[in-house]
Amino acid sequence: FVHYIAKEMTALPVGARVRIEGLVKAKEHNAKRGTVSRASAPEGRVGVKLDDGGAVLAVRPENLERIDDGRGGTRGKGGEGSNQAGESSSLPPPKKKPSSLEPKQRTLKRDNAILREFDGSPDPNLLVLYYHFRDNAFDCFNSSEYHAQMIRYYESGLSVRLVVPRKIGNNDYFLVGLRHSREDKNALCEVAFNCKRSFSGISMLVKQRCFVCHRAGAPHCSGGCRCACYCPGGCEERGRTDHGRLCRLVRESDVTVEEECMQLL
Repeated sequence: FVHYIAKEMTALPVGARVRIEGLVKAKEHNAKRGTVSRASAPEGRVGVKLDDGGAVLAVRPENLERIDDGRGGTRGKGGEGSNQAGESSSLPPPKKKPSSLEPKQRTLKRDNAILREFDGSPDPNLLVLYYHFRDNAFDCFNSSEYHAQMIRYYESGLSVRLVVPRKIGNNDYFLVGLRHSREDKNALCEVAFNCKRSFSGISMLVKQRCFVCHRAGAPHCSGGCRCACYCPGGCEERGRTDHGRLCRLVRESDVTVEEECMQLL
C-alpha cells in the first residue's frame, strides 16, 4: 500500500521518495518512481534519480508526488544522517522546534471517484467542487453560492493567489487557490491535492462553464479575474450583479496564473 503525502513543493528534501505524474512532453516517465537527488535544479525544477537505471530528470515540483513506499532515501557524504566519514549514523536527527508560522502538514489521499462524479454531472448546482472541513467531506457550490463564499473568504483575510487550468477528459476546469495573510492559518488542501497541485490554503475546482446559461467552454470573464466564466454579451451582463465585487477584489490581489494544463484522470 503506497501512502501519498502532500507537502509544500519546497518541502521535498534530498532523499525523498517521489512518483512522477502529469508530464505532457515526456509521457514515458509518468508513474515512474525515484529519489530526489537535487532539491533545486534549474528553472525551479527538482532533480529526481529514477529507480529504473539511475537516470536523473529535472522535474517541476507540481509533477511530483511524495510517497512512502518503505524504501526511503540515502544521504550524501557529510549530509544529515551521516558522520564525517560518510558512514550511516545511528543517531536520530535533532528534533526541530515546531513553529506557529510553518504551514500545517497533513496526510492526504487522492479520491478519483469524487472527480469522476463531479465531472459526470451537468447539474448547475454542481459547478464548483470544494472541501467542507467541518463535515470532513467534499461538496459543491452553484454560481451564487460560490460568489457568496468567495466574498466571505475575502472578508476573513483570505485572497486569491493562484489560478491553474485542469482537464478531465475533454472537459475544461480551473483550480482557484486562496491563502490567508497569516501562514499558520493555511493548511494543506484536499481539493488541490486531488487536482495534482500541492497548495496550502483553500482551493476550489471550477467547471469552465458559463455561470449563467451553463454552456461548456465559455471564456473567462472579460474583467480579467480568471475566477468565473460567462458567454459574451447577455450572460455576462446578467452575471455582473453577482460577479462585479468579486472581480474587483481578485484583480487587486497578487494572483499567479499558470498556463500549463494537466489531465486529472
